[in-house]
Amino acid sequence: MSEPDIAQVNCPAFKLFTINATLSALWQDARRACDKALAQGLAFVVILREAGALAEEHLLTDEDLQRARRFRRLADRYNFVLGRTMVHHLVRPQGAAVPYAFSLGRHGKPFLPDGPSFNVSHSDNWVACAIGRGELIGVDVETFEHLQDYRELLGTITHVAERQCIDQAPPDRQLALFQRCWTRKEAVLKATGMGLSDDLCSIDVRLTEDEPVLGYPASLRLVDLLLDDERPTISLALDTSVPGVVVMSVL
Repeated sequence: MSEPDIAQVNCPAFKLFTINATLSALWQDARRACDKALAQGLAFVVILREAGALAEEHLLTDEDLQRARRFRRLADRYNFVLGRTMVHHLVRPQGAAVPYAFSLGRHGKPFLPDGPSFNVSHSDNWVACAIGRGELIGVDVETFEHLQDYRELLGTITHVAERQCIDQAPPDRQLALFQRCWTRKEAVLKATGMGLSDDLCSIDVRLTEDEPVLGYPASLRLVDLLLDDERPTISLALDTSVPGVVVMSVL
């Protein structure tokens, strides 16, 4: 594999690099790029679309296979298996036996002792996997294809500052702001291990800022991984000590 072309796409304060990959040698290229990013202290994110054919059930433990089979929708089952496949190829110790059993932390979240942190999200035919050296990392991808009237949710999930930002925005921007609010907040919950039962209205994800740094519920930086207007909203929450992220897309 030749070294990928990396394009820096934002300000020096926090560096965001993008890599476009192909399916022909995806896992080899992704592992190499991931290891390189982590060695430089960066986070790494892989985004896949309609990649169910890449799901490898033989990599999963019996427990994970049973969990996969409990999904009613076939697409959700494929996405779960694909998410586990991504994690195995990207962070499983080199030479480890297959299937490899990850440890389970709070809320049943898998982790690798003495290894990088990781988090997986999927929505419809999109799957994202985020990996970092910092303890806290969370990613959320949402297509919002099944969202109806978002205003019915404002009172239960938004901070007063978030509602004010959405209400004062031009009408054609309000839905996008709500979607950004939702994915940022989900990424925070996944990074910290907070549950949906926690008071979401107490968390302000600072919709007016591009890459805000939060002090509550943890010291986190939020990054919007925007692809284009026709693609999903994706947000990343990670430890503020991480100076940047490499994003690999296979689109």
